[in-house]
Amino acid sequence: MRNQTKESRRLKDLIRIGVFSALWVVIGFLVAFTIGFFPPILLVLPCVLGIIGGIVYVVMLSKLTIPGGILISSFLLGICLFTMAPYGMMFFCTVAGGVIGEILYSVLGRRTTKATMVGSSFALVGLALGEYIPFIWMQDAYRSMLVNDDSGLLEIAEWCMNIVSVPVMIVLCVATVTLTCLGVLWGNKIVKKRLSNAE
Repeated sequence: MRNQTKESRRLKDLIRIGVFSALWVVIGFLVAFTIGFFPPILLVLPCVLGIIGGIVYVVMLSKLTIPGGILISSFLLGICLFTMAPYGMMFFCTVAGGVIGEILYSVLGRRTTKATMVGSSFALVGLALGEYIPFIWMQDAYRSMLVNDDSGLLEIAEWCMNIVSVPVMIVLCVATVTLTCLGVLWGNKIVKKRLSNAE
């Protein structure tokens, strides 16, 4: 009986991770496709996603009894981003951020605000680095990837390549962390409100 309860909880947790991961992917893509075609806004896209990601992670992690929420959702998002940058860089950086975020989330005591902030921040910084690294160190590969694209993405990428440098990348990553932490705090309010309404 106890084993059945454990299996049932595990299944519920996996479904919860799947649902929130799908929600995270859909919202992320809606935001990206809404504002991502405007070059100045494209550069701050990870910062905007930091707020949303912080909220999604807090709400998802608040009910999980198994580890893996940050890692699995980062992996699923990374798969969706595989073709967005040369050599799958967005996939690898997003997954790496998810792995580090999941480890730190567990080490820092899971479910605490501090652990959620750190874990979520690493996941979002991974996503941010996946966007910025190609603009700095993979410019020729980016141009080759978009050379036959008629949607105007090459012009947007060229603009970003001219703007993004290592100092700009660092500033944007710090902004992403800051906004992710704000998203976590906002998400905590949502969770507390939901719990108080449930009582």
